Amino acid sequence: MTATSPPVNRGRTVLLRVDLVARYALAIIMVGALAVVSWNSFSLHRVLYILGQASPLGVSAIGQTFVLLSGGIDLSLGPTINLTNVIVPVVMNGQDGNIVPALLISGAAALLVGIVNGVLVAFLRVPALLATLAVGTIVQGAYFIYTRGQPSGNASQGFLKLANGWLGGNIAPWDFLLWAGVWAGAAILLYRTIFGRNFYAVGANPRAAWLSGVRSSWYVASAYVISALCAWVAGLILTSYVGIASIGIGDSDTLNSIAAAVIGGTAFTGGIGTLGGTAAGVLVITFLSTILSVLNVPAASQYIAQGLVIAGMMLLNTRFMRRH
Repeated sequence: MTATSPPVNRGRTVLLRVDLVARYALAIIMVGALAVVSWNSFSLHRVLYILGQASPLGVSAIGQTFVLLSGGIDLSLGPTINLTNVIVPVVMNGQDGNIVPALLISGAAALLVGIVNGVLVAFLRVPALLATLAVGTIVQGAYFIYTRGQPSGNASQGFLKLANGWLGGNIAPWDFLLWAGVWAGAAILLYRTIFGRNFYAVGANPRAAWLSGVRSSWYVASAYVISALCAWVAGLILTSYVGIASIGIGDSDTLNSIAAAVIGGTAFTGGIGTLGGTAAGVLVITFLSTILSVLNVPAASQYIAQGLVIAGMMLLNTRFMRRH
């Protein structure tokens, strides 16, 4: 996962690649630190298992990266994950025959959230922070009213294999492979198509892109649709983990997805960032959290450590953008 954004010039491309390598080096250091603190239980199988656990955040961070690249932010991502987690068990009701209807209904609900966000931000010019916060709050209220605070239903046994099964029995977790597949599809869209080139142009300078004949509003709106669909996939993975509806299961992914993108080098100003960097950010957050858990560090101290890492990476991002 090392794709980079379309280059402005050869020198800048080299700098971006060096920057990306540095972020993956930090992720590798985290893996090495985990090996040191848990040497008696460290193995490739465990690393793959951790990568599987990182997949919900990895997928949701892809969507958040699209939004950040467009110059916005999506605070409805967590509620959309929760919405998926509420709908799927109810529709599935433990029956494998209901998997397809559950996927379609939950996917349609997530798509609607993305469309509403896109219309509000791109066409009605509502600030992204306020628009997505409002939509996320409405979504939260909707599923609280529907469930009355006590969600019901359960996932089918076949669906549970998504987060608990491995390809070939022990080759790789299915959830990690799903994350990799979503990443690959997003990378092709962003780095190998006209859409991707125009998308970066819109994020960097919407007016200049518009004057060049690019329909900026449609590209901005598409970012929120992509984010909502990524939240839907993340919600499916989390639902497969727990097997039941659990209100609030995706709450942390809103801020964590932003943190992963920022650690990976994505700027809040739009037009700067890579999916490869975001993947590295997800790895840093995940392995840092695992290391702190192995060391039995209190939750409050874990938050402080993660905050320091995020602040440090934001400082480096700012210095990098100012110098280059």
